[in-house]
Amino acid sequence: MIYLNQIKKQYGSKVLFSGIDLHIRPGDKIGLVGDNGMGKTTLFRLIEGTESADAGTITVRKGAQIGVLDQHFSAGQQTALERTVMGDAYFSKIFKEKEALENDHAAHAQNPAKWEKRYGHLLTEFERLGGYEREAKAKAILSGLGFKPSGWDQPLNQLSGGWAIRVELARLLLQNPDVLLLDEPSNHLDLRSVIWLEAFLKDYDGTIVLISHDRRFLNRIVNRIVHLDRGKLTIYHGNYDDFERQKEEREALLEQAAANQQKKINEMERFIERFRAKATKARQAQSRLKALEKIERIETASQTKSVHFRFPQPSRSGKISIAAKNLQKCYGDLVVYDDLSFQIERGAKIALVGENGAGKSTLLRLVAGVLDADGGALELGANVTRAYFAQHQSEILDPNLTVLETLAQVGAGLGRTQLQTILGGFRFSGDDVDKKTHVLSGGERSRLALARMLVAPTSLILLDEPTNHLDMKSCAVLAAALEDYEGTICVISHDRDFLDGFINRVWEIDEGAVKTYLGTYSDYEWKKAQEALPPAPVSGTNGTVSKNGTASTRANPGKPARRSNQYKMMQKNLSGLEEQLEQVMGQKEEIDQLLADSEIYLDVNKDKLMETLSQYEQLGSQEDELLEKIEQLTEELERTV
Repeated sequence: MIYLNQIKKQYGSKVLFSGIDLHIRPGDKIGLVGDNGMGKTTLFRLIEGTESADAGTITVRKGAQIGVLDQHFSAGQQTALERTVMGDAYFSKIFKEKEALENDHAAHAQNPAKWEKRYGHLLTEFERLGGYEREAKAKAILSGLGFKPSGWDQPLNQLSGGWAIRVELARLLLQNPDVLLLDEPSNHLDLRSVIWLEAFLKDYDGTIVLISHDRRFLNRIVNRIVHLDRGKLTIYHGNYDDFERQKEEREALLEQAAANQQKKINEMERFIERFRAKATKARQAQSRLKALEKIERIETASQTKSVHFRFPQPSRSGKISIAAKNLQKCYGDLVVYDDLSFQIERGAKIALVGENGAGKSTLLRLVAGVLDADGGALELGANVTRAYFAQHQSEILDPNLTVLETLAQVGAGLGRTQLQTILGGFRFSGDDVDKKTHVLSGGERSRLALARMLVAPTSLILLDEPTNHLDMKSCAVLAAALEDYEGTICVISHDRDFLDGFINRVWEIDEGAVKTYLGTYSDYEWKKAQEALPPAPVSGTNGTVSKNGTASTRANPGKPARRSNQYKMMQKNLSGLEEQLEQVMGQKEEIDQLLADSEIYLDVNKDKLMETLSQYEQLGSQEDELLEKIEQLTEELERTV
């Protein structure tokens, strides 16, 4: 569908990539990954045609429609729903001409045959583009991305930047292009919208090329990873976890090859040094010198420095970091919180989750002290200081200071090397640290503001989407530093893998109340899944329940036969489930053998491969369901004995 051949792109003396080749095939779901500055977004621009390559060719199949998520568009008077439905220029043209022709009675009377021919064409195109279902689909997509029905008719110029980008994403998904180019599509979404988008993209019929720092998002969508690293492009099959495993194996081979190469180079250098001055060996020494100069050094991953650092630790505070009593907050007639009380203990690392509009950001801003409550009280604990990060924090940076000077302002007692190490974790390296802040991009300013806030010792840190402008390595570095941090943290983030790196509890916000779940984000997901299961039947020896809610263990001498029959029936059901499980596992083994055959991955067998993978996924779901039923039935049998 799209062919990139020997592409080169550079800005000034900096070569982003040179001689790269890539074939993007129909149905591909590609994750484009690499460190910040490696050229991922530039590659997108080359594919969509907004920038030109310095060398090489890009060929797009004739008629293929490419859709791009534009994060820098002009918001007008259109409502969110109108923009979503009519945002496709071609559909809008067909719709308007069809409407105009329907009302042009004079044209119909003058030349009915011509009118009917043109109208027939417009109607066919209108139906092909899903014109009659378009509004219903648009509403479903907007709802999935977090819009309530009351927000469908809100003008774009009244929406925040994040909400306007959600509308653009909805427009693009409804447009259903052959190729979707998505650059960090989850950045402005809450967790539930991210999960909805995952499911939508997973079932998308077209081709997707995706840039994302969210590991779990990539894992659930992509089937190929394209890795850009130091001007080179490498393709890996599978999701992000597969990529990491294959990359590690590849790098181990490279390390071995580099070691062998270095051994050979050392031998050549010793020969040259030993014999270049001897007349009898000078020609051989010169020959080896020329050969040495032609050797292309193998570059290994170990030559790319990884960054690890600790933030300055805060002074020890009281046991309670902050406490709220009977908190109230309203926006006009909308009551967000009424009579909310809670306390956050020292060392708690809390993720705030909940549906869009539940009040997560409001609660974070109340705790941060940047938003006043309408009632109740918030009390800081002894010796507690707090710091708050949101995307607008980058606006407070002094434009006349360099990146390094900005960090040094608050990093009292930290030397230049320590400051540079921390900046390296936020992707500022080399000459970047000497740039003035006024020349930085929005993403760079946001990263610097985050680093600036975290480098000042604070006992209570409040973070609103801190990973939006970080790449995957920076997210991992930040999560490790926050895990090591000895203070208290409250964070809102759509990146589940990031949250799993350091949080120790989840606060779920719903209808003005807070419910606490102890553990990681994965623990929270597991507990929510358990809550969604139908309640297991209460089983006691006589099926009764005592006042305290526990199963009664009194014998029921009047019904021994019924108990015995029930036990036998449960045993029979268990045997049947186990037989079904054996059959499913046997079918999975057969498919495993099919997937082990390399021929199934050939292009001619693509349909067979997709069908086989679909069967494998269905069998996996059946296996999980049967195992769960067997576990529940086994527990019931044990309680019945």
